Amino acid sequence: MRPSKPVFAFFVFDDVLMKRVFLFAFFLALFSIEVQAQKGFDKPGYRKPVDLPMKLAGTFGELRPDHFHSGIDIRTNGVEGLPVYAVADGFVSRIAVSPVGFGKAVYIDHPSTGHTSVYGHLQRFEGRIAQWVKAQQYEKESFTINIYTKPELFPIKRGDIIGYSGNSGSSGGPHLHFELRDAPTQEILNPLKFGYMVNDKLSPTLLRLAVYPEGRHSEINGKRNAIFREVTGWGKQHRLKNPQPIAVSGSVSLGISTHDTQNDVPNKNGVYSVELFVNQKPVFEFKADRFSFDETRYINSLIDYGYLQEKGSRIIRTRIDPLNKLGMYGKVADNGVLSLLPGDTLHALFVVKDFNGNESRLPFVLSGVPATLGPEKVTTDTTLQWVEATKAKRIHTQFMAANFPAATFYHDQEIAVRAAKMSPGQYSDQITVGSAGIPAHKSFDLRIRLNTIPKDTDKLTVVLLDKGKPSPIGGKYENGWMTVSSRKLGTFTVMADSIRPEVKAVNFASGTKIDSLKSLIVHVKDDFSGVDKIHHTLNGKWILMDYDPKNNRLSYEVDERLLQGRNTLKIRATDKCGNFTEAEWLILR
Repeated sequence: MRPSKPVFAFFVFDDVLMKRVFLFAFFLALFSIEVQAQKGFDKPGYRKPVDLPMKLAGTFGELRPDHFHSGIDIRTNGVEGLPVYAVADGFVSRIAVSPVGFGKAVYIDHPSTGHTSVYGHLQRFEGRIAQWVKAQQYEKESFTINIYTKPELFPIKRGDIIGYSGNSGSSGGPHLHFELRDAPTQEILNPLKFGYMVNDKLSPTLLRLAVYPEGRHSEINGKRNAIFREVTGWGKQHRLKNPQPIAVSGSVSLGISTHDTQNDVPNKNGVYSVELFVNQKPVFEFKADRFSFDETRYINSLIDYGYLQEKGSRIIRTRIDPLNKLGMYGKVADNGVLSLLPGDTLHALFVVKDFNGNESRLPFVLSGVPATLGPEKVTTDTTLQWVEATKAKRIHTQFMAANFPAATFYHDQEIAVRAAKMSPGQYSDQITVGSAGIPAHKSFDLRIRLNTIPKDTDKLTVVLLDKGKPSPIGGKYENGWMTVSSRKLGTFTVMADSIRPEVKAVNFASGTKIDSLKSLIVHVKDDFSGVDKIHHTLNGKWILMDYDPKNNRLSYEVDERLLQGRNTLKIRATDKCGNFTEAEWLILR
């Protein structure tokens, strides 16, 4: 019996088809590898730290107050208590607990990759880690700890649970803060460069263009002030609402306000890169790939700090200040400054991208024109003091003294020094040093002379007046003067804080049984100088209580230390001016 030809033909066709499919898959894989290589992917086999889609509430290098965001914030759908997993084999190298910052955090070293992974804002640690941390807290009698651990203490395998997601520390809502660092240098790396994929097909949004005069001879549209043009459009079709060329005489720098959005996420996140091209040539680049903690405050030089203080929005500037040492810049021509002569026409183009390569473009035109105003006149204002950025400077009058160390400012700076009469409740003149729109990279010492001296000088504090509202920053009294260290400029005065902190039980009352409660919660708050120290004891011995200052909440998780029968819980809260409140409750179990 002869074999069936149709059957034989079917297998021949199937074999050919499989070869074609294999070749297609092979070339597709090569293409994928090439695309990933172009994006700079490095895939060491890391798993996700949470078993959720990678929806981000914050991106790497995102612009934050006084710092760049040092990782990615992974959304946890508004809930806490989800398992957090080690992304690779390694060992716990550091454990930290703090009422601020990362809150409860685990650091894992991965010798095979040379990286450290960081997991922040945890609700709680995994069992064996939690027990060890609790023992350390009791040994030190401190909620706050920061301990570097030995490799053999907590060896970790890829996929081990190391804690549970939460909202501890300075977190603004439940999420997991995740970082990857270069272990030897502790430089922070963009986690998205290691194979983590985010569903993002949306281009960044461009909000406004800024043009800044550079030098005494510079003019923009016939004036010496910076101009801000609103932007409209989407993706590669962004454009200025006012499309007319911008008339420039002399030198200018530029700025762009932008944010990124992702699919299925409402957050306005940071962008990955900003580039500027002039007449098709690259002249500026900023890219969020890696940075060190020593660099993070240079964000205040990258952005238009004065615009942030006035308008509450950030603009990335092209001009690089002389003392700005940020390493996130790429190639920058002439420190990000453009010079135009009459008759010049510059076709400029901002290109902004997110990590997935989605791109937005803003073209605009700068036209060189003759100057109409002449050189800016040198000021004769005697309240202005010139500070060379590379040198230390002391400014003093009969009512104040300010000592600026070298490199306090990013460039040479005029600092206004003025005094105004004190208002009721104040003990010194209102002393203006510079303005809130001038960023200081280093702290400077400020001394203020008191006009009247109260009996209790321990209650005095220097305050920074923000639109008239006092913000206490501390200080020390000595011989009629208050001395304080500050990284903010503006208007200062001296006030007193004589109001005690609030301490109130939330979910229990003295003398009542608490058999059904898993935790005791106490409200602790100070409305002026702020809570400085809290001491808590149960039956005369220090007791561990979790402190959450953003919610003014102190909580004790009921354990074996709460005895059957009568117990005494005592709490003493002290503010930064020495005022204290003591509270005591009888707890029945």
